[in-house]
Amino acid sequence: MSNHVSGIPGSPEKSYKMMYSYLYMLKQVNPGTKTCVKLDDASKFKYLFIALGACIEGFAFMRKVIAVDATSLKNKYGGVLVFAEAQDPNGQSYPLAFAVLDSENLTSWTWFFEMLKSVIPDSSELVFMSERNQSLIFAIGSVFPEAHHGHCLWHLKEKVKWHAGNVNKVIVGHKFMELGRYYTVDDFNSAYDSFEKRYPAVYKYVQEHTEKDKWARVFLPRDRYNFDTINSVESMKSVFKEATTWALIPMLDCIVRKFSDWFTQRKEAVSRSIDTSLVPLVENYLHGLWDVAQKLSVREINSYELKYEITDTAGKMFWASLVEKSCTCKVWDYEKFPCLHGLAAYIYFTTNVDGGLNIHELCSKYYWTELWALAYDRTLCVVPDMSSWNVPDQIKEVKIIPPDRIRRKGRKRVG
Repeated sequence: MSNHVSGIPGSPEKSYKMMYSYLYMLKQVNPGTKTCVKLDDASKFKYLFIALGACIEGFAFMRKVIAVDATSLKNKYGGVLVFAEAQDPNGQSYPLAFAVLDSENLTSWTWFFEMLKSVIPDSSELVFMSERNQSLIFAIGSVFPEAHHGHCLWHLKEKVKWHAGNVNKVIVGHKFMELGRYYTVDDFNSAYDSFEKRYPAVYKYVQEHTEKDKWARVFLPRDRYNFDTINSVESMKSVFKEATTWALIPMLDCIVRKFSDWFTQRKEAVSRSIDTSLVPLVENYLHGLWDVAQKLSVREINSYELKYEITDTAGKMFWASLVEKSCTCKVWDYEKFPCLHGLAAYIYFTTNVDGGLNIHELCSKYYWTELWALAYDRTLCVVPDMSSWNVPDQIKEVKIIPPDRIRRKGRKRVG
């Protein structure tokens, strides 16, 4: 990666001087883009927010789960770089917004979420995922009161396992992750009782310091689908690790360029799947289950609700409804595409009753190839070389004073 982009030298001071001009051009080539710069009373830089127009429009075709995380900037003036992202219908990271803040505190996080709310309205459908950063969590609750907040299961596991004493911490962490991913309350309760007996100290910590509706799938009040960690944001942070040492505009330009590359690559992936009704993630999953599903015993128990009794290879019975898109195993209910038993019921129905039902009708619309294509319908453009900029004089004249240099500290973590 190069830190000399758009023809702008990599000087930190130059980035602040030309910030408004760069943002103006970014909006010119990406209609609908939202940007905002916050200065302090001395006109010194404090915060910056960017949400690209193509990303804002594409979120309409996403599952309504947003992961948020931040990473420290290693450049001359410090601060933190924040990412908010969703997952596209095929399970890949989908950038929604990014920001530069002076630090992580209640004031800065509140400002960030207020900016995010200007492009993504509050809704009871929304679920935010993050680490257990208390100022971040409080800001979400204040700005998005209708949304739900859930903890990243992986990060919580990393906290929990250190209370295991002399017990193998890797195993404890694995068992805790399993707890968070059960599909039925009965299965969770049974496993949780066993967890208490085997790891009493860890159980005590979990009981006293966590809320199950923040991390256990079966108690979450909103649809989180299979999105239970912010590891995809962690991956995004690693992509831009080198860029966090650069001046602001080269870093921003690097981020926009990478997002543009992702959009182009995924448009090409969509074009290769144009003949299928479901995204590859789900298409491949169902294809992998097909042979086993065909061999399961299926009995119709309610023709009106298209409800069936399915017996698996171990002799255990489940009930699945093609009308309700539900199964007693609850995998279908949470993942929003047919489980093994639902697929067996579908095969039985299309073979013996009516062959006119399409499998994509049994899946959430967020897994349809049609919506996947719409998510990347817009082109995401990079800012052209500075030699071709046409910026109004009144914008050129607005200058930003760099912030005071701060002693660099690591990000505060909550135990």
